[in-house]
Amino acid sequence: MEPAQLGPYSIGARLGRGGMGAVYEAIDSSTGATVAVKVLAAHLADDPGLKARFRAEIDTLKSLRHPGIVQLLAFGEEGDQPYFAMELVRGKTIEQQLRGGRRFTWQETVATGLAVTKALKLAHDHGIVHRDLKPSNILLADGVPIGDGVKLADFGIAKLFGGAAHTVHGNIVGTAEYMAPEQATGQGVDHRADLYALGLVMYAMLAGRPPFRGGQVTEVIEKQRHTPAPRVAAAVPAVPPELDTLIDRLLQKDPAARPGSALAIARLLTAIGTLVPDSDSAVPAADKLVIADHGATPSRPDKQGRSEDFTTVFGAAGPVAPSPTAATPTPGSGVTAAPPAGPPEAGRTRHESFPRPASRPVSGDALTAGIERDRTDLGAEEAAATTRVDSTVRRRHTTMADLEKADRERRSRDQTRKTWLQTAMAIAIAVTVLGGGWMLLRPPTADTLYDRIKTVTNDDNGDLRDADVAIRRFLRDFPQDPRAGEVAGFERTMALDRLERRSRRKVRVDRPLSPVERDYRAAMAREQESPSECVDALTALLTLYAKADVESPAGPRPGGDIEDDPTLWMALAHRQMARLTPLAIDEQQEDGRRIEAILSQAETLRTEAAAAPATAAESLAKRRRLLESVLETYASRPHAKPLLSRVTALLAEPDEPPMTAADPSPGADPR
Repeated sequence: MEPAQLGPYSIGARLGRGGMGAVYEAIDSSTGATVAVKVLAAHLADDPGLKARFRAEIDTLKSLRHPGIVQLLAFGEEGDQPYFAMELVRGKTIEQQLRGGRRFTWQETVATGLAVTKALKLAHDHGIVHRDLKPSNILLADGVPIGDGVKLADFGIAKLFGGAAHTVHGNIVGTAEYMAPEQATGQGVDHRADLYALGLVMYAMLAGRPPFRGGQVTEVIEKQRHTPAPRVAAAVPAVPPELDTLIDRLLQKDPAARPGSALAIARLLTAIGTLVPDSDSAVPAADKLVIADHGATPSRPDKQGRSEDFTTVFGAAGPVAPSPTAATPTPGSGVTAAPPAGPPEAGRTRHESFPRPASRPVSGDALTAGIERDRTDLGAEEAAATTRVDSTVRRRHTTMADLEKADRERRSRDQTRKTWLQTAMAIAIAVTVLGGGWMLLRPPTADTLYDRIKTVTNDDNGDLRDADVAIRRFLRDFPQDPRAGEVAGFERTMALDRLERRSRRKVRVDRPLSPVERDYRAAMAREQESPSECVDALTALLTLYAKADVESPAGPRPGGDIEDDPTLWMALAHRQMARLTPLAIDEQQEDGRRIEAILSQAETLRTEAAAAPATAAESLAKRRRLLESVLETYASRPHAKPLLSRVTALLAEPDEPPMTAADPSPGADPR
């Protein structure tokens, strides 16, 4: 059964369904905004493992605030059913578009991949691996250019780096067609598993399908582990060699052979989108994008455990003569020479550095000045809400003076903001300390506590538990106050509320039940079947334990709590009777009307039997079955006994149709 209301959300059409639950379109009654609400399936709500996984997804989304990630808006629990609300993205997933026959251009693939890497960088900086990156988890918003409306969704199986509670070796979690080899073997994975999945997604966007498919999941997993990925250029010739090479690097079986970080991939994609021409026209060799490693040095972790990248991207606007002092690389070696010393020459473009295996030689004509070594160990301020990627285009002139000036201005603004924050914090701390000390030295008065309590009790949506501390303190410090009796009533109401919540929970097998609790639970078990029977059982309970003080004159048994007090169970039984009595009266009246209607129907069948002798036997048999069904249905309901006696009397009569005026009287001459 689909929910109609969860918290402030009015549930509408279902948008999708998965193994754990469903996603619905909903309206926030407090704001009128349309959102998406994810609900854990009702039959799974009692499963501690799935409930913990659902809450882990919420905790993951809370830490990820990025325009490229579907944003968490709120979360809660209705009864025992957890849910959370997300922003509603109007659009389609990449998977839906691929199934519809769409094939993405390499420019669209680069733009989408760049947007995904920005979202992944934020997640990886927070120690979160998505683990299920695939086309169905990447949303493309309607009405915006490709790349601007990309949203990464479903962090339901995301794992935290180093979290023993979240990492389980030997379990395979994910989707086979978009699963890294190390993930397919059930081993522990890191952020490079997401980079492999990104390569699979980009391959599918270009080719219309993932590189590895099979009739069985095990077949696909085996290919992921051992079969080299085909080059995407073989299926889509229009793909630039630079993009084909990057995807091939992402699909390396060895995680160490892949690019070291999402930031490195973002800069590679930026360079490809900027430096690779849109047409297939001939491009001078010096204008082409060249990617190579500094020797055979692999990525290695820095002090924070992240990788340092030693790959350089070159792009030149024209031929550049090599420096006389620079060593010229040997053709085919895949090793670049050192850059010339001194300031960069005009006509050359400077780019960031990032990783790539030594699979392509670099000629001396491709050298440019300003080669830098990229590191991904950004500071805390850089790893905040967004990922900044160098999107420098060719022929843009930027001097170091401009960069230093901008950096000085930024540092000046940050220092000013920091100074103001420190001053404001110092003032706030001083006010808090002084105010807190004053409040500690001056205990609240009876009027203050009473006002706090009444504020909660007068609120239609208030919860007495919010006033629990004030109630206990009032009764402790002001027992002689004229209002102490009223406050004690609030405390007893809270005790009854706690007891009712306890009675609705399942009983632990290791907890013995007192007689009154056992009998109360048995009585309330009849509520769903018949409110009248439940009221009768509660009445018997109150009669049986009318002298509960004799059974337990000292209240709760030793070692117990206030919920063990029989008198409290009796008060709860009175409360339930007050609630159920109107329902019982309605049930009795409804049963009476129903039985009367059936008796009338039975009489009609008897009359029909008298009027139609040919079908009399059939009508009388139907009448008997109807009367017997009444006895079977209502025999266990005491309030129906007067009417059931009439049914019993009718069943005792012979199955003969009544005599009509046209029938001859007994002994009369038929002539």
